[in-house]
Formats: sequence, C-alpha cells, structure tokens
Amino acid sequence: MRADLATSPGVTCPSHVDAILFQTRWDSHRPAIATEGGILTYGRLAEAILAAAARCAQAGLQAGTVVGLAVRDPVWHVCLVCALHRLGVISTSIEPSEGGLPLGFAAILYDKDRPGGFIGAAIQVDAGWFAAQPGQPAAPVVPFGARDVCRVVLSSGTTGAPKPIAMSPEILWDRITAYSLRGSLAASQRIFCGPTLRSQFGFVIASTALAYGKMLCFAESAATAVAVMSFCGADLALFSPNQLVDLIDEQTRSRGGLATLREIQCSGAFLSDSLLHRLRTVLPVPVLNSYASTEAGTTAIATAEALATMKIEGAAGFIVPWARVDACDDTGDPLPTGQEGSLRVRALGMAAPFERGMTTVSPSAAFFPGDFGRVLDDGTLVVSGRIDDVINFGGDKLAADSLVRRILRCPGVQDAGVIAVDGALGLPELHVAVVASGPIDDIQIARSCTEVRRFAKPVAIHRLDAIPRNAMGKVVPAELRREVLSRAVPKRPPASDD
Repeated sequence: MRADLATSPGVTCPSHVDAILFQTRWDSHRPAIATEGGILTYGRLAEAILAAAARCAQAGLQAGTVVGLAVRDPVWHVCLVCALHRLGVISTSIEPSEGGLPLGFAAILYDKDRPGGFIGAAIQVDAGWFAAQPGQPAAPVVPFGARDVCRVVLSSGTTGAPKPIAMSPEILWDRITAYSLRGSLAASQRIFCGPTLRSQFGFVIASTALAYGKMLCFAESAATAVAVMSFCGADLALFSPNQLVDLIDEQTRSRGGLATLREIQCSGAFLSDSLLHRLRTVLPVPVLNSYASTEAGTTAIATAEALATMKIEGAAGFIVPWARVDACDDTGDPLPTGQEGSLRVRALGMAAPFERGMTTVSPSAAFFPGDFGRVLDDGTLVVSGRIDDVINFGGDKLAADSLVRRILRCPGVQDAGVIAVDGALGLPELHVAVVASGPIDDIQIARSCTEVRRFAKPVAIHRLDAIPRNAMGKVVPAELRREVLSRAVPKRPPASDD
C-alpha cells in the first residue's frame, strides 16, 4: 500500500512547485525553459515565480479562489501557475474565448487577448510581473492541503464542450511520479512539449519535466518547433496527432535539424499507417502511443512498432503498472478476461469532476471513460470504440472507431471519420470522410469497411481538408456531422464486386 504523505507524522504532501524551486539549489545556471525568444535558467525561473507571486498578491488574488489564465506566453504561463500555487490560489488555464465558463473565476489574468464573456476582474500581465522590484515584499506562502483543490483542468473528450476536472497536490504528485515512467521520459534531458498548458497532458508533462530538473522546450508553430528542438538538442518530443502532422509537413520541407531526437510520444487518437509511414521517411525514431484521459491519466502505452506487431484490431497498448482496467457488463460487474464490455479504469492519481465552490477532492474509486473493449491475458488493452458511437444495423452493433482504424490502413489515407445517417428504410447509412495524403482508392476504402462487417458498406465517401478534432486530437462528432452533411455533392464509392 502506498504511504499516505498527507498523514505521515511530520510529512506533508509534496508540492510540485517546491520541487521545481528545489532544482535551483543544485545549479541555478542550468537551462529550464527554452522558446523562440531564448533560454531561461532555473535560477531566473525561480526569481520570476517569486516576483509573479508578489504581483499576484499585490493584485488582491486570495487563497481558495479560482483564477483563470488566458496567457499565451508559455514561460509567463508556467510562472503564474507556480506563483498562484504558492499563494494557495486555484488556477485553471483557458483560451481567451472561454472567459464565460461557469467556474466562479475571481479574476482572469491575460497577456494578449482580453477574455470574452467575463465581466469580472480581467488583469493584463506584462514583463514587469516577472522581474523582482526593489523593496517589494515577498508574498506569503499559503500551502494547500493534500486533498485541497489546487488546479482545474479542462477536458473536452469527444463532446467538444469543456469538462472541468479538479486536481489536488496529492493527485498531481501521483501523476508526476507516474509520468516519469512513460517511455524514455526519465532518461531524457531536453523535452519538447507540443500540447498546450490548457490540457492535462501538456500541464503534467511540463510540471514533470521541471520538477525533475530537465530542460523544457516550447514553440509557437511547427516551423519554429524544428528550430527550437534543433538548437536545444531535444531528445524527447510530445505531440498530439494533429501537431505531429504539422511537424511531418515541416520536416518534409526542411529535411534535417532533429538528429538528437530519440523518441516521440503521442496521445489523443490512433495514428494511421499513412501518417506513420510519412513520419518514418523524415524522422525514423520510435513513437510511443498512449491510451489516457484527463480523469485517470495514462492507462496503457506501447510503441507504434509493438502495436503493429500485435496485429490486433483496436490494440491500444499494455496496461501500465499503476493502473487497472476491467471490462464490465451492464450492471458494472467485471467480465472474464478477453470478454468485451464497458471499460472501467482505476489508476494512481485519479481526478474528479469539478463543481463551482468545490474546495477538496476525494479520490475517485473508478472512472468509466465511455469506451468499450477487452483486456487480454498478457495485459494488452483492446479498445473497440466509443459506447455512444455504436451503430446499430437492425440489431447488429458496430463501433464507428473500428471502421476508422481499418480505413486508416488504406494507402493515401492520412485521417478519417465515419458518421451514420438514418436511411429511407430506417437503417443507418454510413458516410466516410477522408483526408488524403496521396492518391486513394474509393473501392478499397469501401471494401475495408465490409471486411469489418459485410453490411457496413458506405453510401458515400467525402474528401475533407481536415477531420474536426479538438486540441488533443480527438474527433468532435457534431462538427464532423455538420461538415459531412453540408456537402452538397458527396463522392459515392464506385460499384465493386463485393
């Protein structure tokens, strides 16, 4: 059983911010954060955090309140998250358009775009917030309790609507411990973080890298990402699938500059064979895929090479040692190994839904991510699809994701999505949307669907410039449906022998 650091005599739950500041004692000149604008050392990072804490206190931000951060500069953003944490202020990172979220903001800090829909105190920060002022008193430290709400992260999942999730120092410490065991993160020294700090993935990766004294790199675009990674000698890079596409496009044009890169970690969606092939032509490095959620964190991981070797439709990876997954029946009871059901996840660092006014987080017993699948004897997690995305063909049920994964194997298909529309006979009709990276064969796409289920032949195949996805690469079904159905003249699959 894990020691409870909240109740052990004389020990309090560790703060990830204290861990970051602790790194300064070893070597204040060590590089901490790199961007297009330059490199910040751990010593300068500590000074900026303490200066920002003093300015936040001066602005009247109170412990226990929720403050939104619509700050695009990643260095300023990191400093403000840490500063607010030292003051006992709950932080949440938002887009400027999300100022109207019902989270009970006491204030919103921003640097460029004033948040819309917010009528409270919107405070603009500038470079002066992060420079020590002569005679400025130090801000008082207000420690969080182990299970106090200290951070709210937004998860959009596949709905497109932000879902607030509450995290505590205990949850964050567990996540940081677990994330250090993802792939080569522990052995890496210079880490590029592609996901934004608004996402749980980006925030925890950034916190983990800095708590362990590593160099953390950010960039505004794929073009500058290559330059930053090349200059800093990044050996690990983390991307969402859509960011990986942009990186591949940039590398295809530039060809070079990433000789130090040893691993890519990707989370949010399955990678197509076409996308992996394109990646191999410009960056022949291992790609670690993960099955994860904001509520439960990383649950299963595997390299793309291992998943390809398995040849198991829907294989998501190996369940990690700090998590347990069960396939459950309709009553919530676990099914025997190998049987398919609704997936239930238990993991170290389980978070909980946030409600306005919430002050403490009780660890969740389990989380149902809305997927169904099965667990194999060797610990492989197989995800068949979304429970709410099952298509019922007159009693025969089929997950749309299983069709998408098969379509992604077709040559030239970079991305894909599937929707079902009620047909004239009352049965669903399938519409396939594809993003092409080269010539594609409609007959082969239609045949790939019928290989999954013979009755699953699409009535139309649509060419799109992009599949609507959120920041972490998950398909937004409502937007995909609108995009597909708005197309006046769909591309119908030609007749085949099937």
